[in-house]
Amino acid sequence: MKGKSLYLLAFILLGLAVLVGAYGLSRGTEPASEAAAPAEAESHEVWVFKDPVAAGAVLDSGMLVPRRRAGPAPLVQVDPRQLSGRILKEDVAAGSELNEGLLAYPQPLLDALSPGFRALALRVDEVSAVGGYLHTGDRVDVLFYLKANRESGQDSTARRLLANVVVLAHGSELIGQETDEAARQERAKSVVLAVPEQDTAALLLAESSGSLRLAVVGRQEEVELRPSAMPVRLKELAAMQQAPAPTPQPRPRLVRQAGGARVEVFYGEQKAVVTTAR
Repeated sequence: MKGKSLYLLAFILLGLAVLVGAYGLSRGTEPASEAAAPAEAESHEVWVFKDPVAAGAVLDSGMLVPRRRAGPAPLVQVDPRQLSGRILKEDVAAGSELNEGLLAYPQPLLDALSPGFRALALRVDEVSAVGGYLHTGDRVDVLFYLKANRESGQDSTARRLLANVVVLAHGSELIGQETDEAARQERAKSVVLAVPEQDTAALLLAESSGSLRLAVVGRQEEVELRPSAMPVRLKELAAMQQAPAPTPQPRPRLVRQAGGARVEVFYGEQKAVVTTAR
């Protein structure tokens, strides 16, 4: 009995060993692709130029289209809305990816200047700069006052030297840039104007020989851009303040003819004949 039990136990153990070996062989023959499935390729969105663009062009969102590129996303994402308005410093081929290296460093003063204009700085104080309430982007007239002297003559004069010019900077405030309100409240000692190129020399001469004052142009007012206006002299201003006395009109003279009913009436150089009853 003991021998039969031992044989039975041996057969059971042998069967278990065969089953374990067969399972191990089946697991070892599975394809490696099933054992480790490949991870999905990583990609990110970029903006590319849809057409070639020449250097010096102003970047616009209409020049760009989105594309998917393989690989991890860069640490700094490029937002075309934030770069819109910047200047391309080199030629760009179609399909090139947008990056800040293609763009010139922002220069608000240069970007705000129209062709034919120059940025010219003037000394100002609180009074000449509209009480300190001047902002960049405002349009102003430049008024020039010249006191009487040996060179200018015996009469003091004032004139509008420039009309409707743009304020590019006022103190630390620069056009197109956000300025801290606390820094802006500091008293500004200079202002930068966009002056027509042909008037820069006249403005420089006026600042050195007389005094300048700025007058803000209203938002709804359309002013013709003129280099200058007719000067007003002090004696002419005094003459305008004294209204001329009215010229007395001559009283009519009556001339009666002897024994008649006809009367001649004179009104200055005119004569009328009036018939009266006897």
